[in-house]
Amino acid sequence: MSAGKHRIVDAGVVMLAHNGAEFTRRALDGILCAQTLPAEFFLVDNCSEDDTPTVIREFASRFEAEGVRFTTWRNAENVGCSRARNEAWEKITAPFTVLLDNDTVVCTQDWLARLAEHFAEDAKLGILAPKMIYPYLPNPIQCAGVAFSKAGRVAFLGRGEPRDDARFSQFRLCRALISACWMMRTELRNSVGLLDELFHPVQYEDLDLCVRAWDAGWKVACDPSVEMYHFEGITTASFGQEAYSVNIARNSLKFRQRYHDRFAEWDENLPEETFRWKPRAELHLQPVLSMPQKES
Repeated sequence: MSAGKHRIVDAGVVMLAHNGAEFTRRALDGILCAQTLPAEFFLVDNCSEDDTPTVIREFASRFEAEGVRFTTWRNAENVGCSRARNEAWEKITAPFTVLLDNDTVVCTQDWLARLAEHFAEDAKLGILAPKMIYPYLPNPIQCAGVAFSKAGRVAFLGRGEPRDDARFSQFRLCRALISACWMMRTELRNSVGLLDELFHPVQYEDLDLCVRAWDAGWKVACDPSVEMYHFEGITTASFGQEAYSVNIARNSLKFRQRYHDRFAEWDENLPEETFRWKPRAELHLQPVLSMPQKES
C-alpha cells in the first residue's frame, strides 16, 4: 500500500522524546523524506520541558497527511525509557515494531522495506538493526552489532572504524544490538516479554531483551547495508551526566549478575582491544555535520 510518493511498510515506530526538540524535529523530518514510511507511529513525550510539544503537533498532521496513523501522548513525569517504550509497544498492531531514538536520522532511503524483507526470508529472525553511523565527518561506524567478553564487557562492533570497513559490511548474527534503531517482530512481547524495567530508566534493557530473544529461539542480527545516523548520547544526556554515569554502572552490574554464567558461552574470541570503550577524542570526529542520504 502506498501514500503519495511513499511506500507504506506494515510496521509501527516507537519514539520517545524528553527534551532535545531540535533533534526530534530532524529525526521526524528525515523519516518523512524517506522512500518508505511506517503504517503507524507512536511518539511519547516523556515530560519534556522545551518545545517538544510544539514539534509533535506540527509533525502529527504531516504524518497523518502521508497516511501514517500517528498517536502521541505526554507523560506527567519522565517514566524512563523501558516503561514508556513498553506502553507504546503494547499498542502496536502492525507485525513489526521499530524502536527509534529521537536523535537518529534516516540514511538509507528504503530502510523500512529493506529491514522488513529479512523477516520474510527468515521466520526465526526476531530483531534486526541497521549499521549505526556518526553524523559527523568522517562518518565512522558507531555500532554494527554488540558482542560480550568472557568478563561481561560490552563492545559496539566497529565503533570508530571507517564506514566502509569490510569487517563490518556483511549481514551477521549478533548476540545483542543497541535499540537506538532496530526492527523486531511485534509478537516478541508475547514470547519473550517486554523491556525489563529492572534497568530503569535506561541502558542494558535492550541488551537484555536480545539475550532473552535468543533464549526463546529467535535470532538477532545486523544488516550493515542499511545505515542510520545517530548522534549518540542525546537521549541519555537528558538525565544529566552524573546521574547517567551512576545509572550505567548500576545497570551494568545488574546485567552482569543476571548473565555472569553465560559470558563464556557467548565469547567470540575477539581481541581485548575490541572491548575498550574509545573516548570520543579517539574517534576523530570533526565538528561538521554530514548526513548524505543513501539511495536503494
